Amino acid sequence: MNQSLKEFRNNYQELLLNFLWRQWSALGVAGYGIGEDKWFVDPEALLIFTSTIARVEPRLFDEVLDWLTKNGNFINIQRLKTILKRESFSGEKVISAIAGVMVEKEKSAKWKRLATQYFSTNNLENLFFQKNGRPMEMFGQLETVFQKYGFHRGKLELRGYSQPVRIVKNTGISFKLRALFGINTRAEIMLYLLTHESAHPRKIARETYYAQKTVQDILIEMAYSGLIYVRPVGREKHYWLKTNEWLNMLSHNKEKIIWINWPPLFSALEQIWQKLNKEEFYNLDSLTQSSELRIIMQSVREKIETAGFEANLSNEKIYLGEDYINVFLSDIKSILG
Repeated sequence: MNQSLKEFRNNYQELLLNFLWRQWSALGVAGYGIGEDKWFVDPEALLIFTSTIARVEPRLFDEVLDWLTKNGNFINIQRLKTILKRESFSGEKVISAIAGVMVEKEKSAKWKRLATQYFSTNNLENLFFQKNGRPMEMFGQLETVFQKYGFHRGKLELRGYSQPVRIVKNTGISFKLRALFGINTRAEIMLYLLTHESAHPRKIARETYYAQKTVQDILIEMAYSGLIYVRPVGREKHYWLKTNEWLNMLSHNKEKIIWINWPPLFSALEQIWQKLNKEEFYNLDSLTQSSELRIIMQSVREKIETAGFEANLSNEKIYLGEDYINVFLSDIKSILG
């Protein structure tokens, strides 16, 4: 067994949790310093990723629920469901339980269909785990909402400290656009055009998780306003806008907003986290561990490389035997760094 893998597992988990705290705090969650990231937050992808990783950080999990009771109106349920369908995530049941909490707290119809997708009252499992992977012991009264979805956890008591979502920084630009255009495709199209020189409807649709025809029809309508422009690129039509003028109108600083395609990146990071969190993985010899890491990297490579980070992943095929373990660790550290 390679002991450095266990050490890396612990560091990797802490890096993910710190990242999640920073992202949510930038949106108004209480309990952590506010970050100054140049990229925008994708609320649906972030919520899905959090529903799995924050099971080892109950305080973050409940603070996010607290935030949702104040800002849940900004969540696009249909887009969230599309991301769950298209990407590999393991948190569907937890997301459904969160929706159940929102139905109870908000009395809002928007969460109901999502809340009824994954009812499961048989074989209760612990919602929360210790950071070493063992189930977290619960005391006192159980939370009945989570029991409906097959989860065992203590009574949910929200502190009410979360703030209205912050829309001034780069991290909150998607929320400002949703407030202006609605919780719909137009807001996502505008975000994409603000972060790219130009783009074809097919690519916009793929990376915003909407149907191509929907995106194309809306772009045609938006171009009719004279504020969205179209130009031929070969046989295709690419759409664009005057970014600086829009950022001025939105009272946003002129610093470039970095586009990250968050859903595939989060999916890849979650799959790596799950592999590293399996205790049986550490009972394997180093050669088998190396082989397992090659397999997981081959399965997530495309997700990482197409997300928008400048990640230069090593070619796992050229590193023989156990040598790949250190290469893998170096690659993951460079992504999170």
